[in-house]
Amino acid sequence: MQYEVESKQLTTIRRRMEFSVPGSAVKAELKMEYDKLRRTVRLRGFRPGKVPVSVIKKRFGGQVRADVAERVVNQVWREVVSDVEVAGQPQLVDQGDLSGGQQFSFAIEVDVRPEVELGEYKGLNIEYVRRDVDEASVDQMVGVKLASLRRIQEVEEERAVLAGDFVLTALKLVDGEEEVIEEPGTLINTGAERFYPGIEGLLVGLKKGEEKTEEVTIADTTVLDQIKGRTLTATVKVEAIQAYVTPELTDEVAGELGYEGGEDGMRAAIRMEIDERIDASAREAAQVKLLQALVAGHEFEVPTAMVDEQFEALVEEHKIRRAYAGEDMRTITIDEATQADLRSRAVFAAKASILLLQVGKVESIEVTTEDIDVKIGEIASQRGQTPQAIRGYLERENALPVLTTRVTEEKVIGWLMENAVLKAVAPSETPAEAAPAEAAPAEADAPATEDKADEAAEAPVDLSKKSVKELKAMAKASGMKGFSSMKKADLIAALS
Repeated sequence: MQYEVESKQLTTIRRRMEFSVPGSAVKAELKMEYDKLRRTVRLRGFRPGKVPVSVIKKRFGGQVRADVAERVVNQVWREVVSDVEVAGQPQLVDQGDLSGGQQFSFAIEVDVRPEVELGEYKGLNIEYVRRDVDEASVDQMVGVKLASLRRIQEVEEERAVLAGDFVLTALKLVDGEEEVIEEPGTLINTGAERFYPGIEGLLVGLKKGEEKTEEVTIADTTVLDQIKGRTLTATVKVEAIQAYVTPELTDEVAGELGYEGGEDGMRAAIRMEIDERIDASAREAAQVKLLQALVAGHEFEVPTAMVDEQFEALVEEHKIRRAYAGEDMRTITIDEATQADLRSRAVFAAKASILLLQVGKVESIEVTTEDIDVKIGEIASQRGQTPQAIRGYLERENALPVLTTRVTEEKVIGWLMENAVLKAVAPSETPAEAAPAEAAPAEADAPATEDKADEAAEAPVDLSKKSVKELKAMAKASGMKGFSSMKKADLIAALS
């Protein structure tokens, strides 16, 4: 469609675009609409398709002009929007009358990405904490690896039953004169009993051959409905004790676990694995500091729509984290203080995104088809799907441009890191009370950084007692990549 446009920059983030469509184009659009209506309208006294245009204009002229005006505005905007870096919903702020043969004028205002004049961004001095591998971490991981080889064995030494043991038990349950259960030999798991929960307390402390009689209440978690919740007199006798036995680390055991070089080789390999993870974590922290320095060095206005978009993403992420911690997603509410914090982080994320794309433009950092294919492959691996399925989803949801933006930002961050002056310092060299780090932009996978720091400050969790499902949920909540194919020992190592 023919039109003329005059663009006016109202502010650094607000643009007004004034359009004028020639009368000939308006006349053609109106004629097309009236002709279509003439073919389909049904009016008493006229045969189908024979209603005079003058009658149609009199009856439907107002609605036709409104419909054509809306169509013209939308069509013109679709044609021009590809040349505008829009950062919000367009607003029709002025519209003239539309009539045949007359020029049609209207104006649209919209928030746009600001063109930021870049200050210092290359060669930034970034100091970040990088701790060394300590022997306690190696010992813990060795223990996790050895635990994967633990087996249930008969307890040979003379000792009492401990919590967590498996006890071959002669069991009798009675209710007054009624004999409810009699088992000459049933295996009781004193750590997580399914059949007779409540009996465990009687067994702990007894030695092989000893017996005890006492009233117990069977927990509702039992799989046996006939004794659920009942208080019964229980008589137990320990026939045998079994327990998990974890092997000591030897050259042979190291080989069984897939390590070369025996015990020393295994410890050296584990130390290297931990060191690589520490290094990756430290570099992520360095990236966050780099983004903080980049944002701090540039003052500019951010479109509200960009902040809102980041805020919604952070709110959703916050809810998901709490859901993984056991809360019901449907009932999660966010207090005002947390919302204010997330809003502040959203402003930071929006600013960082704008600056990264501006650096990418200045430095001609472009995303190739291969880059997109690699990213889609990573997403597919994380979700256990094929790259074709992920690409199909992105195309259906028109999300490839969003992915391209994300990959661009990641490439720019990588370029900035390569051109920064990085200095790793030991934890003891940092100030005792460092200011809390702001989160990096959502596209750069860094909003989780602040939450990770909070989690690290909490009391340590015994990850070895978590199930693989729980560990994978923790990995996903922490922003870890590639965890879907990890085994339990690898998950514990990564989360540690």
